[in-house]
Amino acid sequence: MTISYTKHALARMVERGISKEEVEATLANPVRRVDANRGRTESQGFIERAGKKQLLRVLSEGQVVVLVITVMATSKFEKYGVSP
Repeated sequence: MTISYTKHALARMVERGISKEEVEATLANPVRRVDANRGRTESQGFIERAGKKQLLRVLSEGQVVVLVITVMATSKFEKYGVSP
């Protein structure tokens, strides 16, 4: 799988302190994968920030060549249908 990033995704990663390694680990081995709008996919995985577990959400397009659209981390597990 080849992974590329939009400028938006890279800016959000810097802003939110999320590394490419964390994004790529989530894409390679998600806890959950759900369909999103416009034929996109949301891959979900866990990361740790300041000793607390957070849900990493990676919105992407494609299967073989993956374009990461945006990334975000949240502590609202129930809202996204996962449990820590």
